[in-house]
Amino acid sequence: MRNNSKDAKSGFPLKITVSEIKVHENTPTEADLDFIQNVLPVLDWPALVGASTEIGLPTGSLPLNITDEMVSDKEFLTALFHVLMNVQLVRGVLTCPDTGKEFAVTDGIVEFMLNEEECT
Repeated sequence: MRNNSKDAKSGFPLKITVSEIKVHENTPTEADLDFIQNVLPVLDWPALVGASTEIGLPTGSLPLNITDEMVSDKEFLTALFHVLMNVQLVRGVLTCPDTGKEFAVTDGIVEFMLNEEECT
């Protein structure tokens, strides 16, 4: 996610401040792992690793870099599924690195509304 206001240069990645997270324990199916494998190429990996640390996941939950072998490694795909699908930010704040604008997260929903003057 990024801040798309006129004052934000890149607005990405938003810094995460956690008040409450919820971790589900869903086990991925083969279809889930296929989905994770297909979404992997479009992920901004450094931003995801940083976000996982900001929300309090243990260091090393995700590797710093991805190798070609990992893309088909079931253990890696399962760990990535856990981070992407089972960890939910329930309450907290997302902060733009460019402007410092804060976006509240309540019940897992981010309030991204901008004031009119921020849009033009």
